[in-house]
Amino acid sequence: MYHDVTGGPLADSAQRFKARLIQAGLEAGAISAAWPEWWSEAADASPSALAELRFSVARKLGLDPRYLMEDEQPRYFWDAGAKYKHFKGDENRERPAITSFGISVGRMLVRATPSHNPVGGLSANSLRESLLNVSAKNKLPFFTLRELLAFLWAVGIPVIHLRVFPLAAKRMCAMAVNIQGRYAILLARDSKYPAETTFHLAHEIGHIASGHIKNNLALIDMENPEEAITPQDDEELEADRYALELLTGSSTPEIIKQGDGHNAKELAKQVSAKGSENRIEPGTLALCYGYKTKEWATVKASFEHIYTAPISVWEVVNKNARDQLVWDELVDEDSSFLHAVMGGIN
Repeated sequence: MYHDVTGGPLADSAQRFKARLIQAGLEAGAISAAWPEWWSEAADASPSALAELRFSVARKLGLDPRYLMEDEQPRYFWDAGAKYKHFKGDENRERPAITSFGISVGRMLVRATPSHNPVGGLSANSLRESLLNVSAKNKLPFFTLRELLAFLWAVGIPVIHLRVFPLAAKRMCAMAVNIQGRYAILLARDSKYPAETTFHLAHEIGHIASGHIKNNLALIDMENPEEAITPQDDEELEADRYALELLTGSSTPEIIKQGDGHNAKELAKQVSAKGSENRIEPGTLALCYGYKTKEWATVKASFEHIYTAPISVWEVVNKNARDQLVWDELVDEDSSFLHAVMGGIN
């Protein structure tokens, strides 16, 4: 088949190409983020420009460019090596989109984070002690999300919070990707309080340190591990234990429910006192209480008393990423795409 201006696939317009991507299940926001800034309506008349457009969008979204002609169904480049935890959806349509998008973003993040130190096998206790030493220098009784992020960037594991998703249904909680022995973490679940995001991040560190992604391209946690209702497999349990030991000092922290339990204000008072005493961030201790009792409504309400005010945690994560990434390592197109994926953070 010939693909030239006289007809056939390359006669396809940019709008028809975009419509086919949407029909394939991709979210319009993801397509817009991947759309190159150099594109103009005048380029529609150029077969070579249309071809370059397809390759540009394909590379960013993880699509196989061999299947982007007019008579081909778009296909994704990566999927077979991914592990999914608690996946509920269309395996043939949704899984490849999530995997390929995540790996494509992860590859850019790793490229823009040149220096790294391996963390495989790093024990939760060792990491906890290091982070507590840092917090002590800052006159804090416990470490927070900021110290955990600083550690990850220091060892060359970039972390961002996705503001653009490949699919309209934002089911993913977090993802860790392995790019030739380098790792990146993509957070996806929104929160107004840092403790929730800190736990998700610690859980992903647990997967990395435990070698769960050693021979795979990605591991995707679809369900919030704090509130998981489906059975946990051995890897999820191991990542949970790692996270709990890192954040509390014990892989099985002892939480004792008193009487009928606490109301939100009482719970906040208790975890604030116990947290400082045991060098545990109070919000994390509240989450442990929720994990033990399943009184999640009380836990969520207690955050209003634990923290001064709600914040956009994703902005904290992505502003930090903006300052850490070496943007000059990326071509302009990839830099613009990554900025869009991070919510255009400045």
